[in-house]
Amino acid sequence: MDQVDVIVIGAGVVGLAAACRLAQRWPEKSILLLEKNRTFGLEMSARTSEVIHSGLYYPPGSFKARLCVSGKEKLYDFCTSWQVPYQRLGKLVIARNDEEAAKLDQLQEQALANGIADVTKLEPVAVARLEPNISCQAALFSPSSGIVDTRTLLARLEQVGRKYGAMPVYQQTVTGIARMTGGYCVTYTDASGRSDEVGCRCIVNAAGLGADAVAAMAGIAVDQAGYRIYRCKGEYFSVANEKAGLVSHLIFPASIRELKGSGIPVIKDMGGRLRLGPDAHYAANGLTDYRISPANARQFLAVVGSYLPFLEEDDLSADIAALRCRLLVACGSPPRDFVICHETERDLPGFVNLIGIESPGLTCCLSIADLAGDMLTPLLDG
Repeated sequence: MDQVDVIVIGAGVVGLAAACRLAQRWPEKSILLLEKNRTFGLEMSARTSEVIHSGLYYPPGSFKARLCVSGKEKLYDFCTSWQVPYQRLGKLVIARNDEEAAKLDQLQEQALANGIADVTKLEPVAVARLEPNISCQAALFSPSSGIVDTRTLLARLEQVGRKYGAMPVYQQTVTGIARMTGGYCVTYTDASGRSDEVGCRCIVNAAGLGADAVAAMAGIAVDQAGYRIYRCKGEYFSVANEKAGLVSHLIFPASIRELKGSGIPVIKDMGGRLRLGPDAHYAANGLTDYRISPANARQFLAVVGSYLPFLEEDDLSADIAALRCRLLVACGSPPRDFVICHETERDLPGFVNLIGIESPGLTCCLSIADLAGDMLTPLLDG
């Protein structure tokens, strides 16, 4: 049986970042990246908003807060170093009523607690200077928020990983994980159905929508551990090109963190295209459904019309749908934090779970990868 030092499972943005950073940190180690699809980034990473978040939304001390704040700068630095297109567009978090205005104050306090000192409160006149075509009562301006060309980012992460020795192998579906002396035996099946196995000292589970299934292969009771993934579906609609130029920044309503909330993001991409979304609702678990009903344009307009008054229903066209890996929360509660755990307490030394990596996972990809490396340092330095 062949033997490697680390197997990373999943070649989305987090898995690619993990393989890349591990290879950069330990170029003398063998890093194998296994992906079930024909190439990298074909699931969640292919269907994102491409937003680089500042970190103001997340509870102080949480993984999401800490890794977003550090991760955005690591991501900007990586993009600069490796010619990945990005823009620091800046984001307006807007309030349309008194209740949302109170949320802005809470978010500004939370931003400060998270170490984000550049978020400023704007009154309507100041908002109008930045965005004369939107309607709101007040806003927070976050200048460090931005957008990135995700496809190029994925390609560069794979390229840099290969440069330092990481070995991505595609159309390899992991089917089993067994403990063995000094590490693990990973069984996988290729596109022709042929099964094989490889041994490793360490595993990084970055399998996205399938991360709970991979954890279960290692013997973890996922429901008991709180690792069960529930698919959250979001749809996007694009805005007619002649109106795309009427918005220059990212626009996020203050109520956006709520599932099926009354706010839908307004996103600009690297080509200047304007998109609305995603909305959010739980999808049938286990199903991959990327269909969009064009009739939902009316529902989108009913929400965004309160802050983009220039839009009409004919301006909207169905764009893409996305699935996110959400961990179960009580009804009405905010999304849970990332699961980033070296499973030593479950007698799985060298096994790092990255589960429930939804937004802001793209922003956090390099900081998550670095944290996984820190967790594995005692084994890989030994």
